[in-house]
Amino acid sequence: MLKSKFQTTELIEVLTKGIGVYETLRTYNDKPFAVKEHYNRLCKSLSYLKIDPPSFKEFENLVYENLSERIRIVYAYSNKLVSYVFRETAEDMNAGYIKIDFTNVRRADPWSIPPDLKSLGRPDIYLARLTKGDNYDVLMLGNKGQVCEGTFSNVFIIKQRKIITPSLESGILDGITRMYVMIFLKEKGYTIEERFVEPYELFECDEVFLTHTSRGIVPVNQIGDIQTRSYELSKKLSEEFEGYIKCLL
Repeated sequence: MLKSKFQTTELIEVLTKGIGVYETLRTYNDKPFAVKEHYNRLCKSLSYLKIDPPSFKEFENLVYENLSERIRIVYAYSNKLVSYVFRETAEDMNAGYIKIDFTNVRRADPWSIPPDLKSLGRPDIYLARLTKGDNYDVLMLGNKGQVCEGTFSNVFIIKQRKIITPSLESGILDGITRMYVMIFLKEKGYTIEERFVEPYELFECDEVFLTHTSRGIVPVNQIGDIQTRSYELSKKLSEEFEGYIKCLL
């Protein structure tokens, strides 16, 4: 659902002549999660474009005026900054059997496009999504062949109860759910390691899971044609993380 004082023709003009950045927020029991963190990341995206951000109060008002299971706020710029809000129903949290794969589309070099510029129509992400097929998501590699992230998710692996995820230096978006998952795991006593991850490690580890706004922690059952060894711990963590976030609100 589009909510804006501007006409659809103006939206088309802005998005064809200008540029747009966005944030997607999720609500738990009608309470939006991590509003400040999403605002700060939006400001970072706009700073790359040398555009002054809206005030936090304006951003917050847009969120609370459009509460839904999932809220996508778009700020588009073409001579002026215009906001649009899309209210969406989140998908069923029971993700079912999750199959992912690697895509042959590389993540854009960080010197070319900053990884934390969350903009509409990024060509590397768009082209990668075209290769998704029947996969839940596809993982992109970086300029050195390192694992980066999915087209809408961050990736974690579990090896002997150590939990490993690509570092920000790998060229990834600083996922807000990723951040809270790491806080949650550290509070539960797990060792977290952020570093460059090689593709082969996903096939040699014990478990793989994804993180993203809509579903929190998503256990992975299959990578390409190969089933993962297990997903039991990931499934348990997924259920516990849902309760953890609700307690924070």
